[in-house]
Amino acid sequence: MKTLVWHEGVSRGSIGRFGGFRGDCIPYNNGYLHLSATATDLFLEEYDERPHDLGHLLIPRDHRLKTDCTWTSARYAFSHGDGRPCCTVTRSLLFPGFHHRVHGSFEYYWRLRGFGAASMFLPLKQGIVHREPVHGYDPKRDGPLARPWILFTFAESAMPFDYPMLFALDRQPTGLEVWSQEYLKIHFGDDRSAATVVQIHPFGASRLDKAETAGWKKRMPIAVERKMDFWAAAAMAYPHQCRESFAIDEKRGTVRIRDEYRYLRSKNAWGVEPITLAPLPPVLANARDCGHPVTVRGKLLEKLCPTFNGFYEAVRGESVEYALPLSRYRNHTLAPVAVKNHPLGTKLTRKLTGYLTSGQYLTFGGDDHYDPTTSIDSLHDLRIMAWAIWSIAPEKRAQVIKHLTRGLHNFADHEFADYPTAPQGLPWARHRTVFDYLGEIDYDYEWYNGMHLAGLWSWAYFVQDPKTDQFLRGRRRWGLVQRLMNYMTAYNDWALAAPWTCARGEAMWLDGINYAYEGILGHAALARRLGKPAEAAYSDYLAAKTESLLVRSWRDTRYIMEQFPHLARGEAMQNGYFEGRPPRSEEEADWSCGTYGYLVRDLTMLQADIGAAGAVRHARRPFRKAFPNWLTNPYSYGKANNYPGSDVRRTVHHYFLDPRLITLALVAGDDIRPLMKEIKASLTGPVLESFLVSLAPRVLVPRDVRFGGVTWDHRRKTLTVNLDGQGRTSIAFPNDRLPRKVSPQPMKIERRGGYHHYHVGLSGPTTMVFWF
Repeated sequence: MKTLVWHEGVSRGSIGRFGGFRGDCIPYNNGYLHLSATATDLFLEEYDERPHDLGHLLIPRDHRLKTDCTWTSARYAFSHGDGRPCCTVTRSLLFPGFHHRVHGSFEYYWRLRGFGAASMFLPLKQGIVHREPVHGYDPKRDGPLARPWILFTFAESAMPFDYPMLFALDRQPTGLEVWSQEYLKIHFGDDRSAATVVQIHPFGASRLDKAETAGWKKRMPIAVERKMDFWAAAAMAYPHQCRESFAIDEKRGTVRIRDEYRYLRSKNAWGVEPITLAPLPPVLANARDCGHPVTVRGKLLEKLCPTFNGFYEAVRGESVEYALPLSRYRNHTLAPVAVKNHPLGTKLTRKLTGYLTSGQYLTFGGDDHYDPTTSIDSLHDLRIMAWAIWSIAPEKRAQVIKHLTRGLHNFADHEFADYPTAPQGLPWARHRTVFDYLGEIDYDYEWYNGMHLAGLWSWAYFVQDPKTDQFLRGRRRWGLVQRLMNYMTAYNDWALAAPWTCARGEAMWLDGINYAYEGILGHAALARRLGKPAEAAYSDYLAAKTESLLVRSWRDTRYIMEQFPHLARGEAMQNGYFEGRPPRSEEEADWSCGTYGYLVRDLTMLQADIGAAGAVRHARRPFRKAFPNWLTNPYSYGKANNYPGSDVRRTVHHYFLDPRLITLALVAGDDIRPLMKEIKASLTGPVLESFLVSLAPRVLVPRDVRFGGVTWDHRRKTLTVNLDGQGRTSIAFPNDRLPRKVSPQPMKIERRGGYHHYHVGLSGPTTMVFWF
């Protein structure tokens, strides 16, 4: 059996949500698993960014502060003005709580009057004792704590919900005082030696019913008591750093991922054995829960608490190893189709030919304005239209290719700006014209860099210029390709398994992730083509993680409905992730174009494969009701932003019209003839090609060959696939529409996932004919 080869993953260069647009920028406030925090403050956010203040740590007025961040944690070391240590705060994504190493005392202030803790629970010799916090704790009066924790709840406070706080301790406190339910101070006596206080929210991101927690004053339920014991023990091995490694398992079709953690360990005065937890990224825990084949080695402690990104689940130990399926599209892509003997197909082909040969494209480039002499717009044209040249007459292709590639000579360092991430210094690039009307901002680079990478692959695969490989192999240009790819590493987040939209870790929008996903798959295929297996394997690993997020986003809206019903807006899917807030549950009437993407072919296949067609059809009904004239007068809905170069036509097409038409054709499988009669806007090349593809059986062709075109003869019901290459490969059809006859006979037919793969051996140009 071949030994797996392990490589370090995104931890080698990610700053995750603790990054910034500039190398020296580390945001002062960030979202964690269960709330948001600065170095001292804790707060909850709503969608309108209105905070619920949960209080803050008190530090000396004359303090000094040293900050350090990794991709999973932020560390704040406070000292007095004279240099004496005060406390060190570690806030980690890996645990539903924060670690404090304090000298002398721990001081905490509930800032808003009336919002402080209203109940305190002390584990004493006689059992769990409820006290009003202002009574404090005195070991001479009450006896020593019998367990290493103190719990505060807020049932009688002005807070609209309860959000219990558990303080886990490693030393017996010498006293505890609360003033007017606003100020808490835990004394440890000697300030020359440090004590550990881990502030935990044992119910994760849940907002508890105040009536429920008010009942604990009479008797704390055994289950709650045990939960406090569990988290207090887990706090004594506080995970704060993570090294992630991966290995591609070709035989099983998986990527194995290993997260190895480092801990802040404390010996406690009660002799309680610490519980060492190795957590699974929450978005993967929920992907697994909703049927995505995430397999975890060892016994998984399930649903320990909800977080904003999914359930907190873990195995016991210092590392967790799990496997994700390699993307089903890593070596396959949806084929374009030339349609013969079909009246509507002939009409569409004529329209498509006119659109492509005109060179006047309604695409969206670096911004809504369009300049095909820049590489950014040429790459985007190639991304969405290079495949369509295989549906028009061969003699027309050269003219179209000339239009599509007119800016590629500028794909070089002078068109791009480089940025390092803090603190690793991993360089990443972005095109200089992105948001040039606003200056430098820090979001959407996973969107644009994903488009660039997908465009480069489309150029290499569909245009088939023999100079392409030589052009890309150049040291400087491949270095630029890698720097575009580096964004996907630099802001890759542990909890979400994908890169952030905002370089400050403020938000992740699925529209950008759709393009990142396409670009990562394109980069992997391009790297394989150019003989760069290490780069290809790395992108395969990132694509598997990103695909898991996409699957979870489509399948797991029920999580928001159950855990955060006050924020649930609909059941279609989740289209936005935020620091310190649950995902946005998309309102069906929006039928968001950002959800569907602008001709991300890999996404349309994924949506169809995981059963999203039903959600698309369901969401379309309220959308039609909300926007009854969306086809007959789409320009009444699309609005340009009125910045220099903006164009309402491009706005309506790439945001409002095209993504929905493409989704209806390729995902929902609608009959396009009624649509053709209703649409009053000009049809773009991406839509026309998608309509053509919808007229024929869907076929996935391999990326590791020279593509020679696919032709559907509607009268004869035959699909002809032309490929050129050496060695074994496969052509795939969805399970629900399979050919009845194949010529020549394939070497093997294999069912895998949602597809039947027809394995063929290539020794040069090969033609396969499929009868339906």
